Amino acid sequence: MSQYSFYQIWILHAIKSYGVVPLNRLYRILTGNRTMSTLIGVTEDKTEVFFASLPHLKEEYFHQLVDGFFREGMVSENESGLVLLKEIPEFSLVTNGRHAVNYLMHPYSFVQLRDVTRLWVEWISYNRYEETRYRPLIQNVWLQQLFKRWYKEKKENITSVWFSSIVDEFHDWANKQDESVKGHWVGLFNGAKSTAALEDELVSLWGFTTVEDCEPLSRLVLMKWVSDVFEEPENFPIAYGWFSIMVEWISHETSSVQETVRLFCKGMKRTEIAHLRKLKESTINDHLLKYVLLTKEALYERVEETKAAVAYKSLFENGQYPRYKEAKDQFEAAGKKLDFFLFRYYQIKALKERK
Repeated sequence: MSQYSFYQIWILHAIKSYGVVPLNRLYRILTGNRTMSTLIGVTEDKTEVFFASLPHLKEEYFHQLVDGFFREGMVSENESGLVLLKEIPEFSLVTNGRHAVNYLMHPYSFVQLRDVTRLWVEWISYNRYEETRYRPLIQNVWLQQLFKRWYKEKKENITSVWFSSIVDEFHDWANKQDESVKGHWVGLFNGAKSTAALEDELVSLWGFTTVEDCEPLSRLVLMKWVSDVFEEPENFPIAYGWFSIMVEWISHETSSVQETVRLFCKGMKRTEIAHLRKLKESTINDHLLKYVLLTKEALYERVEETKAAVAYKSLFENGQYPRYKEAKDQFEAAGKKLDFFLFRYYQIKALKERK
């Protein structure tokens, strides 16, 4: 597949993972359309790795690439969507583990996770730390404080043995990877380079004809590490502890979503929050549902305790997983109106339990 660019390889693997996928839907997934239907869809399909993976992909260029696949006989399109016609080699960055929700984090959240992890790895490489006068390796005060918070909680356990163990974990993971993944992963912590120099290096490392955008490829490499650590915590206990805490401390969503959740948990109604924040009620619902989907143990007790919730909970009992139209028809047959928020809430709960 050396005749293809990074974008081309990734798009082909997205089509392969889906089996069949509508053209426009594929573009929304790759560029990271954060509607609830898209987020739930990729979670249902276990294709989170592709979500927002090419955020800067222009729609015109996307269609040019797909048209090229048509001309080469790589893909065809039927009434259901795009279909891959030829076998393509496995690609190590395609993951579909049980903890793939981390791929759905907001781009801002990913940058925070990436940069605080760079701070952590660089600190490990120095093998020292001064609580009151630490070296500001990342010029972001909030991330520095986040790192200090972690250090204060863990400093009793940080010994020479701890340092040796985490370095062993780094070696063990890196040595299991393809040379391209390993080389790129090491490069993530080697300091800044010019974009042109980095592109040339990555083209050589991966064997692509070109790397249209370095950042998405680097994100996929870092997230493969995160994904593997969550899949095998027994093999990477220190890294697992680090990422577990950071994923808990760094919200997967925006401050606006967090504010909506805070007000709801204080007891405000969704209509009241919408009025206070001058937002549509559908936006408030979207905020609350995203938080439940993207936060591991999240639930709303006040929702669970209402009488109205019983009917929605029963929809998803005993392994049932009805689609919205099925549930809507069922409610209307009983002379009731389906509450979209409650349906989505229990759909997300069932989806998380099913995964």
